[in-house]
Amino acid sequence: MKRRALLVALGLAVSVPAFPQPRGGILEVRLLNGTTGGAGSAEKVTLFRLRNEMIPAKEVGAVEGNFRITDIEVEGERPMLLQVTYQGVNYNEPVRFGRGYEAEVEVTVYDVVREWNDRDLGVTTARVLFRREAERLLVDEVYVIENRTSPKKTYHDAERGFRFYLPTSKLRELRSVSARGESGMPVPQQAAPLPDGNGYVTRTAFKPGETEMVISYVVGYGEEGYRMESRVFYPLPEYYVFVAPTDVSVEAEGWEHLGPEPEGRFLAFRKRDITPETALQMGLSGGSASSAASAGEEGSREASARDANLQVEIIPDRTRYSKAVVVLFMAAALAFGLLKTLYPPSSRRG
Repeated sequence: MKRRALLVALGLAVSVPAFPQPRGGILEVRLLNGTTGGAGSAEKVTLFRLRNEMIPAKEVGAVEGNFRITDIEVEGERPMLLQVTYQGVNYNEPVRFGRGYEAEVEVTVYDVVREWNDRDLGVTTARVLFRREAERLLVDEVYVIENRTSPKKTYHDAERGFRFYLPTSKLRELRSVSARGESGMPVPQQAAPLPDGNGYVTRTAFKPGETEMVISYVVGYGEEGYRMESRVFYPLPEYYVFVAPTDVSVEAEGWEHLGPEPEGRFLAFRKRDITPETALQMGLSGGSASSAASAGEEGSREASARDANLQVEIIPDRTRYSKAVVVLFMAAALAFGLLKTLYPPSSRRG
């Protein structure tokens, strides 16, 4: 009887499924300074879990060169994010732990410069996409900022980040303001009105290379249509406007009409050699009640339905990612990726 009971107990033990338990992980970090070419340093290092928001998992104080973070609660192969703060600027790198619960990551930081110099920093192109949705226009503005500093440095001035205009009298909703760097991940930005009331400013830090500033908002589109009356704060060699659907009537005096895109999803217009004094004006009217200009349009619509009650005037300064915002920007990324392929930036640079 005892032998039989023992065999039954062993059988039950084998049949019980084994669930993987969180284990302590080890992260090896190599910190470099891209300005000096030597070892990097940081005032703070934080390891985040990526869920609906960024949840701190581990935090380390001042460090330099190579260091290790241990006793990390790893949840299988779920990715995490390492954020390194140097001279007030955050540098983010994704982290994935293997089956051995170990990972390595290299982070390059740069010394900070706080003066905007047109020789080293400039807006190289702007693209604006108008998409009609019934009685409103969905607008995505993308500005490409190039940091050409040598030796490489990060530009960061909390009072003079990136400045932009909004059609305040016709604005229904400011959906989001985001910066997108080499990683492609949109990072929500704080945006506040300028003291003179003539625009908005962010606290974005511009790292070496290209950064895309993306401003998404909604304006009304009634029987009278919509008239764009805008300006820019920076000189730039070219400014594109794309309109969908293609049966929208466009009054574009002074613009170069590039015609419809080959697959007929939007109309394209361009103006060259823009200065802060250039008046950017265009009239839109009529057209079909909905647009399918973007391959990600359906995702954008679903996100719009979920965010119907989201009214944002000043983007809060939160260190978290919103699922809805990411969906919106992935849709915008699909659209502007297509536009960049069809209408590549001019080789001329202002």
